[in-house]
Amino acid sequence: MGAVEHLKTLCCLGLKPESAMIAVAPLLHEIIPHSWARLALIAPDATWTASYSENPSSAALYRERFNTLMQDPTGLGPLYLPAVRAVGIGWTLPVQGRGWLERSWYNEIEAPLDACWILDTMIGDCGRTIALAHLLRPRCAQPFTVDDVQRLDQLRPWLAHAFRPQTPDASEPRNPTRLGAAGALARSGQIIVTADRTVIWQTSSVELLLRILAGEPFNYMHPLPTRNTLPAPILKLLQHLIGASKGSLCKPPRMVLSTAFGLLTLEAKWLMPGGAIPEDTAKDPTDCLISVTIELREHAIAYAARVLRESGATAAQTKVGIHLALGKTKPVIADELGIQLTSVADLTRKLYQTLDVHNSAELATKIWLGERLDDAHKSRRPDQPVPLANDARKTQPAFVFR
Repeated sequence: MGAVEHLKTLCCLGLKPESAMIAVAPLLHEIIPHSWARLALIAPDATWTASYSENPSSAALYRERFNTLMQDPTGLGPLYLPAVRAVGIGWTLPVQGRGWLERSWYNEIEAPLDACWILDTMIGDCGRTIALAHLLRPRCAQPFTVDDVQRLDQLRPWLAHAFRPQTPDASEPRNPTRLGAAGALARSGQIIVTADRTVIWQTSSVELLLRILAGEPFNYMHPLPTRNTLPAPILKLLQHLIGASKGSLCKPPRMVLSTAFGLLTLEAKWLMPGGAIPEDTAKDPTDCLISVTIELREHAIAYAARVLRESGATAAQTKVGIHLALGKTKPVIADELGIQLTSVADLTRKLYQTLDVHNSAELATKIWLGERLDDAHKSRRPDQPVPLANDARKTQPAFVFR
C-alpha cells in the first residue's frame, strides 16, 4: 500500500486545495483502479467553488448540460443536496442499477465522456462538506464494489486535510524561484483568434484554463454566463504579439503565471497561411490568424514529491527530500516536521543512497532538472562542478509578467 502512504504525504504538504486536487488524482488510480476522476471544492451553500477533471472534455460539457440535468427528477440532482448534508459516500450507486443506461444523465453527461460507473464521496471537515470526488469507469469495466467504497472511505480524512479552506498565502511556496520548475502537464488547450481578438476555434480542453485565467466561478449549480471577451492575460499577450509586428512593442509573446492550480504558461504565435511567401507575410502578419497555447503544470512541491516517489523514495524520505530540495537545513526541517534531528539525518542519508546523490545540491539538481542531470555528468569534464538547481531558470528563459 505504498500509494496510500504517498497520498497521505501529499495531503500533508500544505498545497492549496486546487493544486492538491491535481496532485492526488494520479495516486487515486493506484489505490482504486478507474479511468478518470473529477473533483470539486464545495462552498457552504453546496455550490462548487473550484473543480478539476482528468477528462479534458468535461468542463465544456458541464457548462452546457450540468445545471439543466441537475433539475431532472430522474437524474442525480435530487440526491446531491442530501449527500452534501450527510457527507455521504456512494450516493449515486443506488441509481446505477436497472434503468441507469436509459437515464438522461448517463446519456448526456457520462456516456459522451466514456464514463458509466461512478464511485462518489463527499469530503467533510468541521461538520460540513468541503469537497467531492468522483471516480469513474467506462461501461465495459466492472461496476465499483463494496471493497472500493471502503478503500475510498478510509482516504476521506486525508483528502479533507488536503482540501480544507486555507487562509490567504498560507501555502505560498517558500522559495518562489522554484515556480519555473513546475512539473508534469496537467492540462493544455489551444484557441485560434483573429488579430481583432475574435475567437474562431478552441479545443474543448481549454474551458477550464480560461476560467482559471478569468477568475470565473466554478458554479455548476447555476447557469454560467456566456463569456463575451477573452481573459485579460490573453488580451495582454495578443497586444504584445500584435504590437511587436508593428514595431511598437518588443516584449516576447510568452507569459508565465502562478495560480492556485499550478503554473500557467501562455504562448502566442502567428499562423502563416499555406502556400504563403514568408517574406510577404512578415511585412503585415496582422492578416494571419493567431494561435494561443495554454498549459497548466502541477505545483512545484507536488512535482518534487512525484519525482522522489518515482525514484524509489519512501513517504518519510519524500517529506524530507522536498524540504532539502527547497534549500532548507536539517535543523529547520526537523523543526518544521516535528521530528528529531537524528531522524532527519538518517532519512537524508538513505534518500541520498536511493537517488545516488551525495548532497542537497545534487538532490535539487536531480529533482528540478530531471534527466538533464545525467547528460550534464556525461558532458562535463572531471574538474567541472555539478550545476546547481538555481541554474535551471537560466536554461529555460521565460518572460514573466507580474
